[in-house]
Amino acid sequence: MIGFIVGFFVGGMVGVITMCLCFMASRSDDNIQQIHQKNSPTK
Repeated sequence: MIGFIVGFFVGGMVGVITMCLCFMASRSDDNIQQIHQKNSPTK
C-alpha cells in the first residue's frame, strides 16, 4: 500500500513537470516565431 501511494505521488510529480516543460517549450516557440516575423524583410 505504501508503494502505491509513493508511486502515485512520484507519477503525479513527473506528470506535472512534463506539462510545465511542454508549456514552456510552446511559449518559447511562439516567441521565436515573433522574433523571426519582426526581423524578416517585408516586400
